[in-house]
Amino acid sequence: VASPTSVPASITSKVSSMPILASAADESSGLTPLILSSKNAAYTAYLLASGAPWNALDRAGKCAGNHASEAGCQEVVDLLVSHATRSEMLLGQVFRNLGGKNANPSVVDVGEDTSAPLQKCTKGDYLGRSVRYEGDVLLDDDDDAVMMEWERPLMALHAEVICPRGSRVMNVGFGMGIIDGILSSKEPKHHTIVEAHPGVLKKMREDGWMDRPGVTVLEGRWQDVMSRVPDGSLDGVFFDTYGENHTDLEDFHAILPRVMSAGGTYSFFNGLCPDNIFFHGVACNVVKLGLEGLGFEVEFAPCEIKVDDGDWVGVRRKYWHFDQYFLPICKLGKAKNDDDDDRDDERKKKLGKDKNDDDDDRDDER
Repeated sequence: VASPTSVPASITSKVSSMPILASAADESSGLTPLILSSKNAAYTAYLLASGAPWNALDRAGKCAGNHASEAGCQEVVDLLVSHATRSEMLLGQVFRNLGGKNANPSVVDVGEDTSAPLQKCTKGDYLGRSVRYEGDVLLDDDDDAVMMEWERPLMALHAEVICPRGSRVMNVGFGMGIIDGILSSKEPKHHTIVEAHPGVLKKMREDGWMDRPGVTVLEGRWQDVMSRVPDGSLDGVFFDTYGENHTDLEDFHAILPRVMSAGGTYSFFNGLCPDNIFFHGVACNVVKLGLEGLGFEVEFAPCEIKVDDGDWVGVRRKYWHFDQYFLPICKLGKAKNDDDDDRDDERKKKLGKDKNDDDDDRDDER
């Protein structure tokens, strides 16, 4: 079917008289008007403006963005990403205004499908639960994985990004200690670890982390201990907590401009919406915009990662489903201070003086 450049009046009149048509779904296939229009930018824009949900899934677990991406319709993909990002940021603000209660959770937090095998593991009571180290995995008392050995190559990449030799680094969330072991081998100038879980802290004591030269362990929730970190004292920061949501991540980000040095690098475990690649892309965009608002330059570097099905044996649910990982690299720009303002004023004065002198010279010549 040829793609029309505009939406026919026969369609707009029907949707205007019955707005619910924009978000209707076929019972057997789950297909929606937006999904069926995912090759047509005009229809997509009209349906989004008419209230069609951007994140509705068909029975195959695909949204309109997945279908548009697979069809190579970049214009439609861009429309959907822009709309989805604005929607998620607005929903996030509503969630905050309601104190984190009585609002539907964001796709950034849990994804659209909340069945146990797919949902993101957000547990507000995690610190009160028991954990156990079993071989290559750290499990909680629900048999959900807090951390797994397959993450090691990713942790090495994160460590490479945040810790040039001689840096002052921090890791928030010790887990199995994978990235902290790698950071330690890089001989940072100083190494700070933030960990709150009693079971993990017990393991850290047994393994001698509390006594390592050049290592400071801040015991407690990052929400409670980050105030003890001096201004501008960190060149690299990595964040990988368990059981928290996107609002917590944003709250942590808000602290970074104070504790990090200009030009420092921040990264985090990017497990955002790990079961749908389009949702994942939207979530990355939401985080990117938030960090840019705090003065960071942000990119997501694609990395290949393969996790075998056998790695998940004994684990209640998978928390990663892709063959590609998008590594966050977030550089903090130089903050403008009073000295910068003074220098700017001096430059402006000099430019003004030079201009006036030139004008006088031209007047004299005339």
